[in-house]
Parts: sequence; structure tokens; C-alpha cells
Amino acid sequence: MEGPLISENAKGNDTALATDFYELVMAAAYFYSYDHTNFPDSSKVKGIFEMFVRRLPKNRSYLVVAGLEQVLQFIMKIRFNNQQISYLRSLEVFKHVQEDFFNYLRNFKFTGLVWAVPEGTILFPGEPLIRIEAPIIEAQMVETYLLSMMNFQTLIATKASRIVTSAKDRSVIEFGSRRAHGPQAALLAARASYIAGCIGTSNALAGSKFGIPVFGTMAHSFVMSFEKEQTAFKQFIKTFPTGYLLVDTYDSIAAIKKIIKSRIKTAGIRLDSGDLYSQSVQARRMLDGATGGKYSNTRIMASGDLNEHLIQDLVNKAAPIDSFGIGTELSTSRDDPALNGVYKLVAIKVLPGSSFRRKWRAEELRYTLKTSPGKKTYPGPKQVYRTLQNGLIRSDLIALEDENKPRIEALPLLQKFLDNGKILLKLPSVNEIQAFHLNQIKTLPRKFLNLDYVPERFPVIYSNKLQDKNIRIRSKW
Repeated sequence: MEGPLISENAKGNDTALATDFYELVMAAAYFYSYDHTNFPDSSKVKGIFEMFVRRLPKNRSYLVVAGLEQVLQFIMKIRFNNQQISYLRSLEVFKHVQEDFFNYLRNFKFTGLVWAVPEGTILFPGEPLIRIEAPIIEAQMVETYLLSMMNFQTLIATKASRIVTSAKDRSVIEFGSRRAHGPQAALLAARASYIAGCIGTSNALAGSKFGIPVFGTMAHSFVMSFEKEQTAFKQFIKTFPTGYLLVDTYDSIAAIKKIIKSRIKTAGIRLDSGDLYSQSVQARRMLDGATGGKYSNTRIMASGDLNEHLIQDLVNKAAPIDSFGIGTELSTSRDDPALNGVYKLVAIKVLPGSSFRRKWRAEELRYTLKTSPGKKTYPGPKQVYRTLQNGLIRSDLIALEDENKPRIEALPLLQKFLDNGKILLKLPSVNEIQAFHLNQIKTLPRKFLNLDYVPERFPVIYSNKLQDKNIRIRSKW
């Protein structure tokens, strides 16, 4: 498993402060809310949180889960070092907080459970991606990093899945590093895109860190640095005999003519501007018509602000394009660049010996929910059961965790990945996750793969027991 994506220094990693400040403020408030005479009583009061997505980004009909591996890395490694604690103690807001809380932070370690849906899984709104059960300070502390990582990678994986689907049998390469929102976003976008079916990335760090195939052609600056375009092509192919030549620095068709006339043997050309359909048709005709069939195997790549709709149009017109390089539209999910995944408390569990036993019986599970307009939640820890019919998703049942499995053929989606800082399941490689996702896509009803399909409803139902529990709890407010 890869190391954390946030820098480390000599005094320890800095992931603990990669959080919204209110998580730390709440941690102190939690600490003193549970009678810490016997340090620390909060370990006997557990919070159960779930992350889910309220609404899909626009024009989407499903989600592709991604980011779990990085979340697990963070949870296992989160620690507070002396430098970080000194920083917190220096803040005005913490001036009344006693030393015992900072001692707690010095010994902080996640000791809870993590249930999650495997990366690459197809999900719909309302379905939990992750469930955390831990002493409530621990469960609260991981919220910001978890949301940031899961929201971003799931957003990009979902966008990439649409793009790959629109390309049908043509290859898609993620080219978006220079337009991503920073180097870390570029790295994560490359990973999420590969999970969703891209064949590789232009991001060298993603290749080194995750083993993702890397691709690169050439920039216009390389061509422009030579007096003649064909000289640039010859020099590049001399160094990289299997390389692709970027032909649109001046005139794409004229450049292809120069390649053929100069007998420059190239594995492929890249079209990056203009009318990609007409240029690709003309390019293919010229390459195939060259004397001796020397260029009949030369492949054509297209790039230049492409998205799933433009790709679909090119594919539907049977444009002779073998692969697509997608940058800005993919690495930023430009048509809707944010996912509204949320992390909500669904239950409180009180263990024996808690000072709260005077209020709740020991080992009692108290369900919680939100009732605010537009932000209502369902109570209790949940499981999602998926039923297939003829290999396609028939329905997903969201049920309380302690309910009986609804039927033999229903598949539970959430799995227990982490317990007390230990990984319980072997984490798959990105290649294994990609293969899993491509099989998941085959289970989607065909209409969900239509780029223009915006579902009014999803194949998701709530169990009777969950609905009854929801109604009873809401009636108390």
C-alpha cells in the first residue's frame, strides 16, 4: 500500500492537521463532555458516521466509488506530534483547554472500525460509501480528510467512466495534470481516471506511485524549436522510434504530407485542434494511401478540450480516431466540479462503564438523524444489498445493519476493511480495481449509460424496518 499523499517532516507526518479546524475544537468539547476523571471516558461513547452523496453531479446517472485506499492510509497513520500540539496550544481559542486534552492528542490513534464499499463500485444517491464506528472523537476527527479524498476521487472516477463509455472501443488517456487544481489533485485525478477505465495517464508521478501506464507525445515548443517542422519530427523519432508526432503546430494536413514525403516512420500522429472529424478522415486517407502501405498502421490520437459528448459525436460519425487524450474536462470534471458527499452521525453507541450509563443502558445503540429541510438523513448503521436480474442491477435495498439479509441472491456491498488500526482485507491494485469497475459497468441497465439520461428515480429502496424506524424517531421531534 502506498504512503500518505501529504508531506512528512522530521517530527512526524502532518496529516493530523489536514482537517477543518472545527474538528479539533469539537474534539476538545467531546473530551470534556464525557467526564474524563477516568481518562478517557470518550472511548466508551462511540459515534457511528456514514458518508453518502445526496445528489449526483449534473448529467450523471451513477457514481463510481474511489479514494478508499488513501482514506485507510490516513486513518491508520494519523498522529499528533509535539510541533502540532504546540501550535494548537498557542491559539487563543484553546487557551482555556487543560493539559489532559493535549496529552490525549499526543497518544491519539484510531481504534475503530471502517466499513466501506470497494473502490470501482457503482452506487446511487443516498447509499453509504463508508461507515465509521469509533470513539466519537476519533470518528469525528477523520471527517474532513475522508470527505475531501472520497468526494474528489469519486467525482473524477464518475466523469472518467462516462468518457470511457462514450469512447466505446477507443482508448482514453488522462492528460489533465497541467489543468488540475494543484499537483496532488493531478495525482489523484490520474488514479481515479485509471480506476474508471482510462488506459493510462500523462502524470509521471502517478506512474511511479501507482503503477499506472504513462503516455507522452510532444509539445508544440519542441516543434517550434527547430527551423523546419520535419527536422523536429526526425529528431524526435530518432530518439523515440515508437513515439507519436504532434502535427498541428502550423497546419495538420501539411505536416502529415511532410511526414510522408520525408519518409519519417512514426507509430502515430496527434491531432490537437480544428475540426477533428474532417482532419482525421483526411489524415487516415493520406496515411493509408501512401506508397507501399508504409503508414497503414500509423495510428491517430485526438486531443484538445474533448469531453464525453464530443467524443460520442466523433465515435457516432465513425471518425478514424484510435485514441483520445482528455485533459481539463476530465481532471477538473469541468461541467460540474464538485461532489456533495456528506458525513453524518447516524447512531451513538454507549459501552459498559460509561458515565453515560445513568442516561442510557450499557451497550445501548441510540439512533440519530437530521430533520433540517433538504438535509434529512436516515438513522442507524446501514448495509446495502444489491440484487441482479439477468446480470443487470435490478434493485438496491438500504437496510439497517442488524436486519436479516433480504434474500439469498442479494449481495451486501459494504465490507469491513479496518478494525483497530489493522487492515482486514487485502487491498487490490489499481489494475484489479479497474477490472472490477469495468465488470460493474456491465451490470448497469443500458439506459444509465446514455449520456443524456437523467434519472427521475434510481433503483434504490429502503427497507420497511428502516422506514419505520425513521418515522418513529422523527415523530419525537
